Amino acid sequence: MDKKLAESIALLRHQIISPVLMDSEAEQMAYFRQKAEAEFDVPGRGPKRFTAHTMKSWLYNYRRRGFQALIPKTRSDAGKFRALGDEARGAIKTLRQDHLEESCTRFYDRCVREKILGDPPICIESLRRLLKLEGLYKTRPYYAPRKRFEMRYFGELWTCDFMHGPLVLPEADGKRRKKAILMAIIDDHSRVITGFGWGLAEDTRLIELVFKNAILAHGLPDRLYCDNGPAFSSQYLSLVCAHLNIGLVHSKPYDSPSRGKIERFFRTVRNGFLIDIPDGVVWTLNEINERFDKWLHDYHHRNHHGISGRPIDRLQVSVREYPRKRVDEETIEEYFLVSVHRLVNKDSTVSLNTIIYEVPPQFIDQKVELKFKQDQPSEVFLYHSGRRITKVTPVDAQINGMTYKPSPRISDVALHTLITGDDK
Repeated sequence: MDKKLAESIALLRHQIISPVLMDSEAEQMAYFRQKAEAEFDVPGRGPKRFTAHTMKSWLYNYRRRGFQALIPKTRSDAGKFRALGDEARGAIKTLRQDHLEESCTRFYDRCVREKILGDPPICIESLRRLLKLEGLYKTRPYYAPRKRFEMRYFGELWTCDFMHGPLVLPEADGKRRKKAILMAIIDDHSRVITGFGWGLAEDTRLIELVFKNAILAHGLPDRLYCDNGPAFSSQYLSLVCAHLNIGLVHSKPYDSPSRGKIERFFRTVRNGFLIDIPDGVVWTLNEINERFDKWLHDYHHRNHHGISGRPIDRLQVSVREYPRKRVDEETIEEYFLVSVHRLVNKDSTVSLNTIIYEVPPQFIDQKVELKFKQDQPSEVFLYHSGRRITKVTPVDAQINGMTYKPSPRISDVALHTLITGDDK
């Protein structure tokens, strides 16, 4: 412990016992019991309570050895990890060197799974102190300096992200306002915003709307660059990009400068579009989308400082030299369907979103694929071996009951009659 800190703690202890240094033992204990109800701000340790017997021991030691007896002692094994042996510390060090990019919290969970933190395992703060002692603790990953870059042609790299905007009304007749969230996709070469949409959540529905419209309008990009948010890291977006032969690239954690062009566009949106919203005016979600569409048209036809020209001009020049691959709307709709797998029950049914659907009986005990639109989850299609088989509908038990015919079983009496030939 630091010498100055230890002396501060000793001074606090002296202040506590000073009022009863010359009092009788009974008066001292009555005083200490009263102080045991109080909370003291201990230097370097925060608020703490002390028992009456602890405070009396301070007084006893002070009378015997003076002020030095009030200074807290430093443990002989201070700084050591008594719950961990050399073998456990070596295992932690080796494992950490393989996972330097992980936060301390995630690395602690990994160590718990590997059972290398002792029995019982040390707490996360002890692990953090151990990593700092070994020089293996990093609060943020280190990034090498990056150079300014720009793609050679339109569609080589699209960058997308979300931006939180103003409060809007979801419907024209709504009363409760919600935060509008903008998703935008910017082309790295031309700075054209290939797709945009204001929604109410950072979810895959907004991604589907914006990304689908961007592809229909401008063709397929080579790569899509985004952060590690839940929607961008979803299996849904990964499957869409895989089917369309689009490279999906995620930036490193805390590396927002790598997405600088879309971040700079969002700053332009705040300073050039949102700042013009009149005070006290609340738009609906449809209104903010319509007004932003008009503002974006002007943005594309204005001079852009980063490219020393207009984004629309760069787009037109590039697509003439490097035309983009187009995909028809029917194919796009197919690839943007949500896909889930289900095992068909014995009664030719599957469960999806708490609804029981009926499937053809030849798929009993087989795993089938179900696909549906995010905005129409009740319209479900059955796929098998990658081919669409049929549209499935919810089970109507009463209709099935009208066509159900129980199979009779030959009773024991009837069977006996048939065997003996007795007609009675």
